[in-house]
Amino acid sequence: MQIPSLDFTAFAAAYATDELTPVQVADAIVQRIAERGDDGVWIHKIPEADLRARAQALTECSAAERANMPLYGLPFSVKDCIDIAGLPTTSACPAYAYKAATTNLAVQNALNAGAMLVGKTNMDQFATGVVGVRSPYGVARNPFDPAYIPGGSSSGAAVSVSSGLCSFAFGSDTGGSGRVPASYNNIVGLKPTLGLLSRADMVNASRHFDTISIYALTTGDAHTVLEACQGVDTRDPFGRTPPAENTNAPEFSRLRIAVPRAKDREFFGNGAAAALYEEGLAAVASLGAEITPIDFRVFMETSRMMFEGPWLAERYVAVGEFIEAHPEDIEPSVRQVILSSRDHSAVDAFRAIYRLRENAAEIRRTFETADIILVPTVGTVYSIDEVMSDPLKTNASNGLYVNFVSMADLAALAVPNGFLPNGIPMGMALVGPEFSDAALAKIGGVIHAHRVETLGATGAPFPR
Repeated sequence: MQIPSLDFTAFAAAYATDELTPVQVADAIVQRIAERGDDGVWIHKIPEADLRARAQALTECSAAERANMPLYGLPFSVKDCIDIAGLPTTSACPAYAYKAATTNLAVQNALNAGAMLVGKTNMDQFATGVVGVRSPYGVARNPFDPAYIPGGSSSGAAVSVSSGLCSFAFGSDTGGSGRVPASYNNIVGLKPTLGLLSRADMVNASRHFDTISIYALTTGDAHTVLEACQGVDTRDPFGRTPPAENTNAPEFSRLRIAVPRAKDREFFGNGAAAALYEEGLAAVASLGAEITPIDFRVFMETSRMMFEGPWLAERYVAVGEFIEAHPEDIEPSVRQVILSSRDHSAVDAFRAIYRLRENAAEIRRTFETADIILVPTVGTVYSIDEVMSDPLKTNASNGLYVNFVSMADLAALAVPNGFLPNGIPMGMALVGPEFSDAALAKIGGVIHAHRVETLGATGAPFPR
């Protein structure tokens, strides 16, 4: 049975006419996964019998029941630092694994909305990194060229969507893990406003800056997942409810976009990447938006704070004692990064807190004269060999344009922007104030539609 494109629009049409059933979708997904073999995507796959049982239960739902399920029959995956009751959570460290007693609220809401869980996905160990190669479970294969990294830390989640194995996926995003893999996989990556999705029942990298992120084939699909799955968990002290009034997106003819000024742009010697970003800006300008270059130094400084200062101590709070007790079980780069936080004092931490408050206030003032900020998602692309030969430097460079977002309490959305001459995709990231998620989805959808014709690596056409 051939299933349509895995975007929500295609599924809705097929389900509405009974051209397709969840059982047929489940069977097709199982076959696709089997045909790919060991592709590095999965840490734990739902047993085929259980997936089919879930699909059968959904197939038997009445029309009235389906109408109350906005994610009816959609296959999805979950990054393996997020808890699902009865399943192991490893955070890509087998020695750390535990069987989860409860299910994260966002995941439970997705199940309640009719989605079908396919499995839990590979990641950079303890969500430390944006490269996707720091895992004992192998490297999730980049569907455009397996010699290149898939991006991280939510590598398997992104590849599962790009490769046509899932309609959407939950990753996590602290400094960019929900957006960098979107760029490497020609898909959409939504980093929601902090607090909209629960931080309980997951292995946090940094409780201040963590959020579950959403991968999908279109911006509309990503926002549908957010609306269906958001909710304040009473066990999450960082949870927030969005205001009653939504931040509406202006028409493109009135859209004001801030971008890094030319002297602040860094593409690490990749002239093709610089040219692709310029092409994207030109396309946006042709739609009527006003583009204004701004001084980007405070953004860059704030991005570097994620991995170069006392804020790393939050990662030590989460898993540092385990790492010290099990050093041989930890990926060397992860161990080095997290344990380096022990070199900072409480005085250093308070100075970093004050500096971040100053920087965040300055960054947020950008929205007094701009509706969004538009940056390259990454400055360049790396092969696996390049990352392995210089793991810390390559990781830091891939986070340069994304790390500041959560630190300044902003929302962000990565969208495809095209392909480099070597065939690897690259994206652009829209950044807006807190609770601008819906506006970013609307604006990002217009940009996506004008820049890329196909969805992920599936070859399916962009829905028009």
